[in-house]
Amino acid sequence: MTKRTLILLVALIGAIAWSGVALAAKRPNVLFIFTDDQRPDAFSGLGNPNIRTPNMDRIINSGFVFNQAYIQGSMTFATCLPSRAMIMSGKPLFRAPLQLDSGVLMPQVFQNAGYRTFATGKWHNGESSFKKCFDEAEAVFFGGAARTHTNVPVNRKVDDLTVPYDAGETFSTDLFANAAIEFIESQSEKEQPFFCYIPFTAPHSPVTPPGKWATMYDPREITLPPNHSALRPELADPRQGSGRRGGGNRGRPGGAISPVARAQQQYATYYGLISHLDHHIGRVLDTLKNTGQADNTIVLFATDHGMAMNSHGQSGKHNAYEHTSRVQIFASGTGIPKGSSDALVYLYDIYPTLCSLTGLSIPDGVEGKSLAQIIRGKQAKVRDHLFTAYMDDQRTIRDDRWKLFYRPKEDRAALYDLKSDPHELNDLAARPESKDRIAKLKIELTKAQQLYGDTPEATARLMRSRGGRPGGAGGRRPAGSGEIARPAVDASALARRVAEKFLTHAKSESGLARSNFESAWVELHAEWRGKEPATSRGHLNQGFTKLLGEQPVGRRRQPGGQADPGGQRRPTDRPGGSISTSFIIARAFSYATDSDGDRKITAAEVQSAARKWSADGDKDADGNLSQAEISSVIEGFIKAMPAPRIRRR
Repeated sequence: MTKRTLILLVALIGAIAWSGVALAAKRPNVLFIFTDDQRPDAFSGLGNPNIRTPNMDRIINSGFVFNQAYIQGSMTFATCLPSRAMIMSGKPLFRAPLQLDSGVLMPQVFQNAGYRTFATGKWHNGESSFKKCFDEAEAVFFGGAARTHTNVPVNRKVDDLTVPYDAGETFSTDLFANAAIEFIESQSEKEQPFFCYIPFTAPHSPVTPPGKWATMYDPREITLPPNHSALRPELADPRQGSGRRGGGNRGRPGGAISPVARAQQQYATYYGLISHLDHHIGRVLDTLKNTGQADNTIVLFATDHGMAMNSHGQSGKHNAYEHTSRVQIFASGTGIPKGSSDALVYLYDIYPTLCSLTGLSIPDGVEGKSLAQIIRGKQAKVRDHLFTAYMDDQRTIRDDRWKLFYRPKEDRAALYDLKSDPHELNDLAARPESKDRIAKLKIELTKAQQLYGDTPEATARLMRSRGGRPGGAGGRRPAGSGEIARPAVDASALARRVAEKFLTHAKSESGLARSNFESAWVELHAEWRGKEPATSRGHLNQGFTKLLGEQPVGRRRQPGGQADPGGQRRPTDRPGGSISTSFIIARAFSYATDSDGDRKITAAEVQSAARKWSADGDKDADGNLSQAEISSVIEGFIKAMPAPRIRRR
């Protein structure tokens, strides 16, 4: 190669590189704000007069809103996990990689196009996938559910390493907003566009708004959703698989108050945490404006899923009702007109939409639909039907008006007219005129299941791998490789024994008032928990061993006779081995109370579960639970326990 040729080649490479930088510099920035466990109705700008969200409303009022946006569903109680996997991969529920360990992820597309990528907040999908997506990171939480909003275990990115550090007493929302603000300010003088991702952890539990935000709302002025079980108890579905109770009963007051007043207090606290979040979102938006970058930035806001909070008697985030499966997606900024759409869209449509809005190619393998043409007014919809799936017990299909809510294990269908009944108060399935409509929607449901890969085998596999439990609250794991069947146990006899010991602990022989029943469980759990913030399943096993007067399980012995520092041994070390009754009841108690599926039982979770048990157990509604009623409650969560997984050796 001659010297002249070499010079020309270097110049050509430089020109290509410069043109890439110049092209990237012309593209708009992207600010993606993501909130955790925020109900779709918890925005003042979308019609809720009880809450104040002026900064979220700034985006709503100046931008484009999708009125019918949904998460496609979840195969785990930790619905945050598949939600984020779908968004970052652009793939539907049954094909989204949970650890994001395959395909081209959304931040990578921007990174490859010359954007500076940054993240702060909750990732939840594996550390290795995070590191390959972001150039910079500060205050990143890799977990799913922190125990508090302070002292959150966070990380920053240093070169190619993620380095943990102590965030101290800074509230999580403040911490993440501060990190984003610092990054946005650092980009103000740079030509390179940025992709800034802020997945806040609020208003996820614990619902503990700081300072003035804790008392911002007067509970007496809160209007409950019309489908709340305190207003419409007949809407609560007691069947197995309708969703675990306890996941959303946070911020609860003590004392004997009415169900409506208790719910109003819960919502007042929840709204306070959202308003605190809104305040800090305002700080981020102000920074964009003050640094002169607002006019060249697309701001996209979304929620990861809804939250039941006792609507339809549900308390978590793993059911197919509108309050839980519907989300919010809205955007403003450069190239985004003011408007709205009733198109049926999914969260994982965000990936291709942001690509289209910024002029980037959508990678092969992304299955979401770009919504850019809807935003620009050139397209009305991207799909005719929308499908959702929760565990193995709930499937829905809807069009622009009608929603079929189907429970396959029971072959039971409900039909809702969402145009006239958006809160799903009236099931129309039993009406003769609904027969043909249900039949047509069932055909569309079958088509959707085929399209998205929803088979019984895929459902069981995902529920095992993602922490779900086949059979919903009361199902069994399929027996097979690496597992054994449910241990043989006389549930009634064990429940009577536990009830007797529980009453002895509570210094009663015949029964307890409902409030005393609840407090006795909380006190018992406090003894087991000691100074720890939560109990593990091992702690629960030790606690029930003591309560039942059984012999404690010995410690493992290492070669040479030394005790294994790992502590308590599993109650059985081989398939078919005996399992102690204390282990069985501890495991059943854990499943019945662990609302977020993290295997740590907090006092708040016990209080919430005990309140639910007292309401369900008081069959004669006399305000007391007899020994027989207490035994029935305990028998219920023994029978609802899934079969344990014990690996074959």
